[in-house]
Amino acid sequence: MLIKICGIQDAETAAFAAKEGVDFIGMILTPGFRRSVPLDEAKKITEAARENGATPVGVFVSESASKIASACQFLGIEIVQAYGLSEPLPQQLKRIFINEPNAQLRPHFDLLLMETEKPGTGAQLDFESFIPPQVQPWLIAGGLTPKNVKTALRRFRPNGVDVSSGVEKEGRKSRELIFKLIHEVRNYE
Repeated sequence: MLIKICGIQDAETAAFAAKEGVDFIGMILTPGFRRSVPLDEAKKITEAARENGATPVGVFVSESASKIASACQFLGIEIVQAYGLSEPLPQQLKRIFINEPNAQLRPHFDLLLMETEKPGTGAQLDFESFIPPQVQPWLIAGGLTPKNVKTALRRFRPNGVDVSSGVEKEGRKSRELIFKLIHEVRNYE
């Protein structure tokens, strides 16, 4: 079961989450969002993630493919989660497609992320009306917390989870909540 913690803003939290067993560390690289990080801090987060066993992911909102490729090259990132991207990315970049259940995923290369229409807000995915996609592999997101993640896993059987606000206290990532989330996901398996 894959675990992605998104919205990481410092290298220390990235290192902690990676050491505890998180697979992916997501960083918001588009300026202007509450969890955005500048490229110099993202470089430190990327290094901390890799040194401790996790893969860094660049998260972009309404950026051009060339700007995304440039940032990824600077950071040495291979995986992109891009909102509002209408042009193709360079082929060497792996992509996390968002809410595109019919996306043509490249095997062992791309992922699908299914989440609410308001990502990063903590709004919970409507468990009653949500229909899991048929493509594999896919991650589920949307208001997941250590308390409800097992319900989502049992009900929808995704290949992994993507969590941001569900592991925060007072707007900052909580090591205690990250640990609890990892424990709940790993004990589900």
